[in-house]
Amino acid sequence: MPWIWGDDCLEFKPERWIAENGKLIIEPISKFFPFNTGPRTCMGKDIAFTIMKSVVSAVLFNFHVQVVEGHHVCPKPTLNLHMKNGLKVNIRKRTI
Repeated sequence: MPWIWGDDCLEFKPERWIAENGKLIIEPISKFFPFNTGPRTCMGKDIAFTIMKSVVSAVLFNFHVQVVEGHHVCPKPTLNLHMKNGLKVNIRKRTI
């Protein structure tokens, strides 16, 4: 979604969320549509983010995930973000 996250949105760049002074850059919560904002924000948002981060970190620690070569990644902008053609990936268990 380049119109929200920039032209390099598909590149893994953790430094995009780190300011020059080394502090974390906090993105506006309004960029995350599923939880809404303001007085009607989802009460479970914080626990959902915590669970999501722990699951993603466990998956990335234990598995190598790579988008299938030649698969066109195209997000479908809706209230809940979906991939227009799905997201086909190859998953291999990491050998540690």
